[in-house]
Amino acid sequence: MTSPDGNLTVIFNGELYNYIEVRQELISLGYEFLSTSDTEVLLTAYRQWGQECVRRFNGMFAFLIHDRQNHKLFGARDRLGVKPFYFWQNAEWLVLASEPKAIGATGLLKLTPDWARLADSIRWDLMDHGRGTCLSGIQSLPAGHTVNIDASGHVNLQRYWELPQEITEPSRKSESDWIEELGALVTDAVRIRLRSDVPIGFTLSGGIDSSTLICEAACLSAKEMNLLAFSYQDTNHDERVPIADTVAQTRARLINMDDTQLDVAELLPKVVAANFEPIHSTSAIANYGLFSLASQHGIKVILGGQGADESLGGYRNYQWDYWHTLFSNHQWGALFADVRAFSHLHGRGILGTWLSTVARSLRIVLSGSTLYQRLRAYRNPPLRTTDIHRLFAPEFLHLATPPDVDPGHFRLAGAQRQSVTTWPLPMYLRIEDRVSMANSVEARLPFTDYRLVEHAFRMPDSLKYTGGLNKRALRQVAARTVPASVTSRVQKLGFPVSDSAATANQLHTLCKTLTESRCFAERGIYDHAAIARLLARSPQAQDVDSLFRLAQTELWLSGLATSGYSR
Repeated sequence: MTSPDGNLTVIFNGELYNYIEVRQELISLGYEFLSTSDTEVLLTAYRQWGQECVRRFNGMFAFLIHDRQNHKLFGARDRLGVKPFYFWQNAEWLVLASEPKAIGATGLLKLTPDWARLADSIRWDLMDHGRGTCLSGIQSLPAGHTVNIDASGHVNLQRYWELPQEITEPSRKSESDWIEELGALVTDAVRIRLRSDVPIGFTLSGGIDSSTLICEAACLSAKEMNLLAFSYQDTNHDERVPIADTVAQTRARLINMDDTQLDVAELLPKVVAANFEPIHSTSAIANYGLFSLASQHGIKVILGGQGADESLGGYRNYQWDYWHTLFSNHQWGALFADVRAFSHLHGRGILGTWLSTVARSLRIVLSGSTLYQRLRAYRNPPLRTTDIHRLFAPEFLHLATPPDVDPGHFRLAGAQRQSVTTWPLPMYLRIEDRVSMANSVEARLPFTDYRLVEHAFRMPDSLKYTGGLNKRALRQVAARTVPASVTSRVQKLGFPVSDSAATANQLHTLCKTLTESRCFAERGIYDHAAIARLLARSPQAQDVDSLFRLAQTELWLSGLATSGYSR
């Protein structure tokens, strides 16, 4: 879109959920609009506020504006990095795109692997960290950043948003105040994401995140609105009761798919091709299947629960991180009380849990000691060895960069910050965007609303993962609208995709085909003897992770080689 005076042209990927409010503000300042699109709102906001316009947007976006009058390009990526923004530069050219494939299509470079980044993904399970990608020379504009490019091609990146710092002073707010404000933010995040001129659906599991969203939507929507819920049912993780209760309460129409409908060997090549970077597990395949199912039913927009675990306290390690925070702050009474509550809830021995907690915190404290690091290096092998690692050549795995581990990362605030900015949320957001877009469906994620994330980071730690119960604040918010069979669940399943013999058999067959090629034999990154032993035996459920990682790595590398952009 180009502005009426011809000075500004924008390329825009994403949605501004608050475009109505921004539009009204611009109208009050004297602007007139020719359309009702959020793209025109974005362009007009830049005319009024310049690059400060990004601070007024609530949405998922990656955009680039050609400012002819000022002889520059200005772009930005949303605060959490929901939408992608890639770039590549040499002495003569600068290329910006929403996909690496588009950069390769220019013919200016050959798309080749960044072997060190690929090794990171295998050795440390670390993907989508920092500005780099698994493609050599191609970078990603960091989340919450703008980019200015002048006429000479100079690129200047600037951060316009960051997570709140750890709160060290006690809050004057009561717990009920924090929870009430969180509830209002969840409601509003859903409200503005329901704005659409096409049908909207929901992904639904038996967990609290997706259940909260569809229940909020049911309360916000007119009675005649037909809610569609798409659910993946895994044979080994029965979530039928909580899902049925949520569907009954919202009067939604439930459309199921199960693991028997998931042909991993057929779908994995499509998922890898859609991502164009490595993926982490078979859950990405099930996610792809859900978006495909939604597309088949004419749904163009899906609301999902991605992003709640990181900021609101969903991961199991957060319990340990909370205990270490209390240990570091010398809050012994609160620490023991929380250990006791955890032990009662999960049927664990109090003394054993207490000793494990103290021992872990002591190890973390000592980790800053040079002597401790030398002793640990002496006692531990230099390369962590798992069934997956054994499939790869040690010299390849040694290309991986050791993760930057700081003792502060084991405090709850530090652990959450790492989860949001480094791993795993950036990876999850990338996969969510790719598998949805591959099926022409737009994924909207209310829990990535920056207002909600900021609020969550400012909340007291006690409202997150305490006493063995995750997402304490969100549970109380959900209790207003979500069935008790959901809010009372203690166990967290994540995306419930289990390892099965059937999946192992499908991957085994796929791997046998992939490993027959000459290219595979000449890669130089595999341990061929270990792979031969794996493929010589009958596939078992416990082989799924190894077979999956082998298959997706070789699919990605062979896809690069046959894309037309790589030697």
